[in-house]
Amino acid sequence: MRREREAANEELDDAEAARWRLRQREGLDEAGRAELAAWLDASGERRRAYAAHARVDALLSEMGGEQRRRLAVPPPSRLRRHGLAACAALLLACTLGWHWRAGQPQWTQTLASARGQQLARVMADGSRLSLDADTVVEVAYFSDRREAKLLRGQAMFAVARDAGRPFRVAAGPVRVTVLGTRFAARNLYGAVEVAVEHGRVAVADHGDAEAAAGARDDERRKLLLLTDGQRAVWRDGALRPEAAVPPETVAAWRAGRLAFSDRPLAEVLAEFERYGPTGLKLARPDLGALRLSGSFASHDAAAFARILPRVLPVEVRRNGGETLIDAKK
Repeated sequence: MRREREAANEELDDAEAARWRLRQREGLDEAGRAELAAWLDASGERRRAYAAHARVDALLSEMGGEQRRRLAVPPPSRLRRHGLAACAALLLACTLGWHWRAGQPQWTQTLASARGQQLARVMADGSRLSLDADTVVEVAYFSDRREAKLLRGQAMFAVARDAGRPFRVAAGPVRVTVLGTRFAARNLYGAVEVAVEHGRVAVADHGDAEAAAGARDDERRKLLLLTDGQRAVWRDGALRPEAAVPPETVAAWRAGRLAFSDRPLAEVLAEFERYGPTGLKLARPDLGALRLSGSFASHDAAAFARILPRVLPVEVRRNGGETLIDAKK
């Protein structure tokens, strides 16, 4: 019974994917693209069905006019029609069976670190995954690909190369595709950052549905290609390249450091809280908009509080069991 439901769902996803491809060929406005992105983001089955239709479209686009005309010629006899129908049904059954098998993960694991805790794990293929504090990652390996979802926090990926099974990371609206490299991904405070320590990755906004679903080569030009020290950040609905950094500073949290570049003070305080209670509070909410840059020890909020008045127009004072950050008088 469960398999029947799964098969029915797959057929429904396949039909919906075909309709989306048709709508996209006719042209989608911004609202339509957002709706498509939401539909794709709902499940891996939908993304796979969409990618399959995209590949068929790509094959058809590469055919010459004569080949297309031959495909369009009707069969000359009823017997031939029945024979072709039986072949088509068999081909469809084989295709659906292949897609069903390909859609079943061969290995899965969910990793989660607690507040103030960091984890390091080796995956089934030899890839290494390091989690910062308060981070959740879901990993699934399939016959033709490896997928990870960074649901919250930040992580460092050292990916074992396997050209036959590309490694993809989903972090909020951002998708990262890589064959073998070391890169960090961060999904916090409504923003996503990807930074490469060594190697090369392709980064796409999931709103670019063609790129997210694995489109043709000409469509992949919409992706951002990052190499050693390069970064990209998705914020406020847009994916943009950022200034490069020394590769050895990627994922500075592994060395117990928090690095900020022009970030709001409220976000900085929230980042310190991921490593343990700090007792630091803003006396007024508007002070949280002050911008801060610098590198600080992640587990030494007291030292950060001492430094803060030197870099921002604030003062720090004790108030019972809390440390209040107030405007400088």
